[in-house]
Amino acid sequence: MADIKDGHSMILPPITNDLIAYAKKDGNTMPLRIKATGDVFVVDYPIIDNSEINEGDTILSINGIRSKDILERMYGLWGSEKDNGIKEGSVNAYWSPLLWYMYKWSESYVFSVKHGDIIKEIRLKGVPQSVALKIIKERQSQFKPDSFTCTFSSDNTKAILTLRNVYQETELKVFCDSVFKEINDRKISDVVIDMRDNTGGSSQCVEKLLSYFSHPNYTLYSKSLIKVSQYSKAYNKNKHPEIYTQICNLPDGELFEIKDTPVKSNKKNSNLYHGKTTIIVNNKTYSGASTFAHKMQGLGIARVEGETGCPNVYFGNFLHFTLPNSKIDYFITFAKFYE
Repeated sequence: MADIKDGHSMILPPITNDLIAYAKKDGNTMPLRIKATGDVFVVDYPIIDNSEINEGDTILSINGIRSKDILERMYGLWGSEKDNGIKEGSVNAYWSPLLWYMYKWSESYVFSVKHGDIIKEIRLKGVPQSVALKIIKERQSQFKPDSFTCTFSSDNTKAILTLRNVYQETELKVFCDSVFKEINDRKISDVVIDMRDNTGGSSQCVEKLLSYFSHPNYTLYSKSLIKVSQYSKAYNKNKHPEIYTQICNLPDGELFEIKDTPVKSNKKNSNLYHGKTTIIVNNKTYSGASTFAHKMQGLGIARVEGETGCPNVYFGNFLHFTLPNSKIDYFITFAKFYE
């Protein structure tokens, strides 16, 4: 899958009978929660207090296999247009079943751990899944970040907006209506929009975000291509009937080009934000979030700090399939977008 330069295409590890049976008998699992960061694992938090391993420690190897080699196999299940940045979140969501299928590790673990400048080998036993699950649920309930937040500087000159997605359209509108009213009422001169780790969403949300800033006529995409098939027809029949009517009689395999309808200038509207805007991105800023940053910079509305994980030509609108025998779920896109 990694050979497909498409960050929306992926294969998911199946939940098979042997894994379900192992979970039901409360089999052991890793005594740490770890997360992929580049080509190593970093400890999110230990499941047991006396593990001698701390949050933030780097795991260089597990049971004699380098983290880099483990991750290379895991990253191979997902595509991307650039590097592995956007794959990290997917690996972190599925690393536990992935390790089970790849290595069947459960009873004991030997970690090569880097803590500061010190590297040491630590041996730990697996913990029952019921114990791990209880700790994980408690941790998740304590550290569940809000989708959208705003903080103001003490001198009342800067507002920092953190946006974790651009797909919760209703919630985003409620948030922005309130926040931008307060920003304008306070006469804030500097807005920072933190879109790091924001993997995207819908073009409707992107256009809604842009509407809070003074902008000229624009289109998000110069063009979009759809691969015509029975699947893309079914997808658009309910979601985008205006597109379906144009492709319903076309032969499968044809590429259909869509021209975006321009969004009209809003410069005559009142209560728009006109101050300095900076958008912070990283290699996990993807899809619609990346398009928002690129478009804001292209229109001269904002300055972008960092580089997104998405080029200005990328794929989107994915379809879900399940293989008949293995029951493995995978996702493939059928549209290509040109900013």
